[in-house]
Amino acid sequence: MRKQQRIRAVDLAVAPWNPVRDVVLPGALAGTLGAFAMAVLAFAFSGALRGEPWKPALLVAGLFFRGGAAHGVVPVLLGLLVHFTLAGGLATGFALLLPRRGTAVAALCLGVLYGLGLWAVMTWLMIPFASPPLSREAPSALLFLLHLAFGAALGTVPAARAVFTRADRLRRQLQRARAAPP
Repeated sequence: MRKQQRIRAVDLAVAPWNPVRDVVLPGALAGTLGAFAMAVLAFAFSGALRGEPWKPALLVAGLFFRGGAAHGVVPVLLGLLVHFTLAGGLATGFALLLPRRGTAVAALCLGVLYGLGLWAVMTWLMIPFASPPLSREAPSALLFLLHLAFGAALGTVPAARAVFTRADRLRRQLQRARAAPP
């Protein structure tokens, strides 16, 4: 246990705070993981319940196809792009708010709360305004489950920070080794 504490202290001493290492990269990674979990669950439920597995991506593409007449590959890819981009941005915001010395359990609990808050804001404020087709057809209970999965994925931020901090420490050690006279 002492070795882990020592490694963690060294990792935290690498640099006081680095926005790319501590916020952007872990947020992007957690957002991608959360968006992937949401997409897989949405496609699975949509395929099982309606027989149309790509329908969630088409509904997200309703941001641009407001009449709901989106069909084909391009709207599906556009819906996935919007979904992954928004998830990455929201997860980066979570990583910015999460304390740097937080534990994984605290991050998981805060991530689930963040996901529930996003569900409330998205379901009642954003989706009716941004994507009318999604507002008409998406069940709120499924959106609740999907946002819980996204919140749980945000619990990976401390682990991602630890990995990027160790990589930064190794990079600094290599730079010092190169700069040292032979």
